[in-house]
Amino acid sequence: MRARYTGVLAMVLAAGLAGCSSSDGKSSGGGPAKGPVVATDSSVHAGQQVELKNAEYVKIAGLADQAMAQKLDAALRGPLDWAVKWAGATLEPEQKKQCGGRNSVIQTKVRIGLRGEIVSATNAVQMIPCYEGEGQLPTIPVVVDTKAGKALTASDILTDKALDKDGLKDLFGRLQGPKEDWKECDLGDLQRGALFPAKENGDPIESPPAAGLMFTPQGLELIWSTTGTDCNNFVFSAGYDKIKDLVRPELFPRLQSAAAVK
Repeated sequence: MRARYTGVLAMVLAAGLAGCSSSDGKSSGGGPAKGPVVATDSSVHAGQQVELKNAEYVKIAGLADQAMAQKLDAALRGPLDWAVKWAGATLEPEQKKQCGGRNSVIQTKVRIGLRGEIVSATNAVQMIPCYEGEGQLPTIPVVVDTKAGKALTASDILTDKALDKDGLKDLFGRLQGPKEDWKECDLGDLQRGALFPAKENGDPIESPPAAGLMFTPQGLELIWSTTGTDCNNFVFSAGYDKIKDLVRPELFPRLQSAAAVK
């Protein structure tokens, strides 16, 4: 269901967004930071009728290869750029009329998971719209390989067998989380398509995977998060020992190494 926002929700979000900041990735010794660091953006995007307010995103500091750094930074900033594009692309004529000359405000809040050769982060997207409506935007995880210089998709992370129908059922069975709520929402079995970008509900642009993969020092998180108002935010998790045979063998030890980096 496409997100629709009410004035009440906007006021709640405004209160929650005030003063949002982060010190993740900063060097404690006063020298230049290395690895994933959190930056903020407060730019205006007039073409999309959007302004960012201290919106967080992750950058990789200290990489010698600047071309690779730019590629990784673009991937890590992808959720924020998507939110701006989505807000502009889905703004309907009646909503635009309600906005007048005002912009919708977007903010993202970052949570960094892994900090080694494999870097991961979630990006919780919030929007205060310039029109009346209700709903929410998703929390979007990104996993990047700083050695290969690319973002990792579900196909890069999970084995081919883990991505087939039976494999996904096996994966979901190993995860802990609010499965009774999942059943009540009648979402059914986890489908392969949910782990890849797709257009939702007739939207003119693709949205990030409904089921995103996130890694933390503790293990895997499967984050089900979409635009909308109902049954659109679930987090399931499993320790590394529970998923070893489902992850590509060349990647698994690198995930464990990254999990040990403080």
